[in-house]
Amino acid sequence: MPARRPLRTVLLALALAAMALTVAPAAQAAKKKAAPKCLTPHSWVAGQSALCAGALVYGDYVGDDYGADTGKPQNNRIGNLSPGAGDIDYPAGQEATADLIRLTLRISGGKLVVSGLLNALYKPDQTVLGLAIDTDNNQATGGGEWKGLGVSSKGWDTFASFRTGDPKKNTVGGTIPLPKGRVWRVQAAVANAETGKVMNVAYRVEERAGFAQPSAQTDTDPAAGSFFEDEQAKALEAGDISQFGVKVRVSYLRRGVTRPARPRTGLMERVYTSGYTVPPGEGMSYSGVPGRGDGGGQAKLGFEQKFNFLGRYQPYGVYVPKKPGPHGIQTVFHGSGSNLSALVAQPGMEQRFGEDLNRIVVTPEARGTEGWGSDISERDLLDVIADVEASYPVDLDRVFAGGYSQGGYITYRMASLHPDMFAGAVDWVGFTGDGANGGPPGAVHYTGGAIGNAVDFVKNLLNIPTVMLYSDADELVHVWTGQAMDMTFQGTDNIYRFYNHPASEHLTFAALDDWAKEAAYSKDLKLVKNPPRVLFTTAPFLDAPQYGIVHDRAYWVSGLRGRAGVTDYSTVDLTTAGCGGTLPVLERTPGAGTDPIPWNSDDQHAVSTKPIGKLAKLTGTLTNVASVTIDASRACLTGPTAYDITSDGPATLKLSDGRTLALPSGHAQGTLAR
Repeated sequence: MPARRPLRTVLLALALAAMALTVAPAAQAAKKKAAPKCLTPHSWVAGQSALCAGALVYGDYVGDDYGADTGKPQNNRIGNLSPGAGDIDYPAGQEATADLIRLTLRISGGKLVVSGLLNALYKPDQTVLGLAIDTDNNQATGGGEWKGLGVSSKGWDTFASFRTGDPKKNTVGGTIPLPKGRVWRVQAAVANAETGKVMNVAYRVEERAGFAQPSAQTDTDPAAGSFFEDEQAKALEAGDISQFGVKVRVSYLRRGVTRPARPRTGLMERVYTSGYTVPPGEGMSYSGVPGRGDGGGQAKLGFEQKFNFLGRYQPYGVYVPKKPGPHGIQTVFHGSGSNLSALVAQPGMEQRFGEDLNRIVVTPEARGTEGWGSDISERDLLDVIADVEASYPVDLDRVFAGGYSQGGYITYRMASLHPDMFAGAVDWVGFTGDGANGGPPGAVHYTGGAIGNAVDFVKNLLNIPTVMLYSDADELVHVWTGQAMDMTFQGTDNIYRFYNHPASEHLTFAALDDWAKEAAYSKDLKLVKNPPRVLFTTAPFLDAPQYGIVHDRAYWVSGLRGRAGVTDYSTVDLTTAGCGGTLPVLERTPGAGTDPIPWNSDDQHAVSTKPIGKLAKLTGTLTNVASVTIDASRACLTGPTAYDITSDGPATLKLSDGRTLALPSGHAQGTLAR
């Protein structure tokens, strides 16, 4: 016979049970309200599917909504070097309204809830979403034409189209009775309602969502082309989209299973969600929204700054090597008229920098063909690098800047203004920022879309070894601008190698797809974290505070503020002896070779080092500096600190531990007590 419990114990148990009955539904309701994070667009590999709390979630490519390849001449909607394979145009004012971003299917009661997120939607009836389900997972049965959409596919036995959209949310969708079956093969496509033409197809990388735990997939993206839509365009022209689909177990949808997409290596497009947009804030502008870089007041030549990708969902090209991580990162910023797939899709680039050096090769879209790496374009570059670092195992000591033509200018700008991000820099025929740099009399001061002349802040690359390739016969980046860059580097204490190729022109290096000597130069470079000497030049006009970008810091220097107007540069050149260390002893030597075509070189490198006696002392110069802060810990100046500093005007030098030094104009020395 069980022992009797005291009455108060029984009452307490009953009270707790009652509380549980009261609290549990409330807690469950709260849990229902909080949607799983994986249902909110964040960052994804384009073309892949995943399961999220029982929802089948597909993330599409961005800017791939050009429909069928009907055989017309290449459609250069946003750049002569980035043509779309599809050549179906939207009616005026409806661009990107059939560009699928994300497609979500979930079961609710006896219904299937379907929601398609679009790049843009301006009117509720602009877009049609078609959904076909093969409920017995057998393409030999069923199938046929998708009513009203002009395409067909094999196997389906359930079809629905959704024509009701929500412009505020950029979505189109609805519900249908829950189809039968245990395993579905799902297909979907998005069409422009006015023309009835399918512009975009979903489920482009065939997968079995949730059949097994994720395992590595090493094939490259089958969706080739400038915007990864060649296969889609070919299928749409043929009118048969059977090849695109995804298989899923219905029980996984019912049970609320969560399984991410398979990790992949090779070439692919990733998409991240930006916190910033360009007015009107969604979709695409094929002509581009003008930026600040207006050519410098010269006649327009077509290279002025503009932004094409306006909305929150921003694509970039990425090549992930097959070797295990942690990986380095090699950015290859694209040139004018080009886009996210330009350099990252070159087999030689993938091999030399990706596989050989185990670096993730990344080409940001930078908001369009003429982003020029400033303002919202710079925001994109920073966010792409951050997204790669968050998505893959990355060695932060091996992140490299690199780019071609316009991308070469961006390389100079990014590495110079964010020097503590990059281990090295690689430039191919980089525009310097002004066509008259080093030019003959009468050379035009055309600046393209550049904000800032790179030659003005090359000294910032003091701790970033840089390799540059230029061409004598370059028809766009004229030979004198390359020579001006070489001359500028010669006047610095930077470590660099300048290659000149007498017989090459602007696109020679891209056509050859070799990249061997520049990859070899950067092979063993690592990020310098706390250099004894920091030389940093900046100006407020380079900043974009509306996008959270202020260039006021480098290594252990921060909060740099100038005394003069926004067009004037401020420079700190400071050396700490607090940590000891060494400074390089440099030597310049010429060179010559033939790989892959004849070249001569100018090389400045370290032949030895000069030790720095460890002493709590700060020396150097300040030019047009009103105030600057020194990280006392990183500079090893936490105790009484001697100083020997020359400033061209009154300046306030702050240490991060609260000490402040008011410097007069001219030379000042003394000791700043703890």
